[in-house]
Amino acid sequence: MPEHSADISMSQSAPDTGLKRAVSPSNLNTDSAGAKPEQKRPKTQQGRPHRPRRLRKADADETVLDAIELLLRETWLNGRSATDCPGIPAAFGWSSGDQDAEAAYSRSPPIPAKLAGASEAECTFDVYVHEMTERGVSIAARETPEQLRELVSQGQRPWFFVVPFTLKGEQARIRSVRHEWGYTQSDLLEVTGKSPLRIEAPCAYFGRCSGCQLQHVGYNHQLEFKRQVVERAFAHANPLFGKLPVLSVSQSPLPYGYRTKLTPHFDLRKNTPIDNVPIGFNIAGQRRVLDIEDCMIGTDVVRRGFAQARKDAHAKMASYKRGATLLVRETNVPGEGVGTSVADTPAAELVKEYTLDPKSWVTDTVGDLKFRYPASSFFQNNASILQAFTG
Repeated sequence: MPEHSADISMSQSAPDTGLKRAVSPSNLNTDSAGAKPEQKRPKTQQGRPHRPRRLRKADADETVLDAIELLLRETWLNGRSATDCPGIPAAFGWSSGDQDAEAAYSRSPPIPAKLAGASEAECTFDVYVHEMTERGVSIAARETPEQLRELVSQGQRPWFFVVPFTLKGEQARIRSVRHEWGYTQSDLLEVTGKSPLRIEAPCAYFGRCSGCQLQHVGYNHQLEFKRQVVERAFAHANPLFGKLPVLSVSQSPLPYGYRTKLTPHFDLRKNTPIDNVPIGFNIAGQRRVLDIEDCMIGTDVVRRGFAQARKDAHAKMASYKRGATLLVRETNVPGEGVGTSVADTPAAELVKEYTLDPKSWVTDTVGDLKFRYPASSFFQNNASILQAFTG
């Protein structure tokens, strides 16, 4: 087994954050006459006053909330021998239907976070990864699986973290960044206990780029994960559906180098040198752009177009005011000496090319059929599956 991180147990009734308990303000900050001085709003490390963000359930990621509830139910079922409860609780951490208690818990994170003005040391935690959501991020807590089972068997719940680029069963060191309704968004600092399923991601940008979530697990296990996503979705919709068999997922002929459309973007931020503007995709968990020179999930043609789009954007960067989203799209055109019209050229004689013009029309082929549509509109971005997908 991998080396375990320090165990810190936490429950709703008595959260242990590892921090000193705050002293009541009723007997502090008073002068000799007993008058309380004016309280100043806490400031962030940048010196700006921090305004606490009101947490709302409507702003939370519904897939995360669903994954948490499903994890709690499955944990309770796995540990039900430790409880005399005849049926699974309708809610964990509060009485079923008690919206005030749910709101009081979900809006009161018992741990600090970076965007709430806490220091780096206060925001660093060792956690255990208990589940992955359908979007590829993981649900983690400071409790071990055994501690989680004991807590849930009592009808309670821990405070959860959402952590990217981790796998079920792993241990990780994280940075708590932003509180949400009932959980905290986090950055991955280090995997301290690796899953046997973890592999070295083939992309140099993986772990920083927000574009891909599953490159750290082999393709066959990715397919099984997607099958389980469908299985859990049925079970979540109706327990009776959970008994339905879900077939294995058909694999793509191309696990990489398949994507026929990419949309890199850039932002022009204050004081950013015009010759050093990053062009690519967002950094995971942030609104800043990661500079990406090549994207390996694109087809060879799209990767050529990607490089050209970056070159063109840098050449005319001074003409942009606030940034832009670029389009790189694969299309099919008549080969040299074959003809001048896509309509008059057999599908088998068309050749791959790219376009950077969102207003242009592009052509995709499925067997002998040709499909024409605007470059900026939707079409299946994995052309390698189209033949099998359409039968």
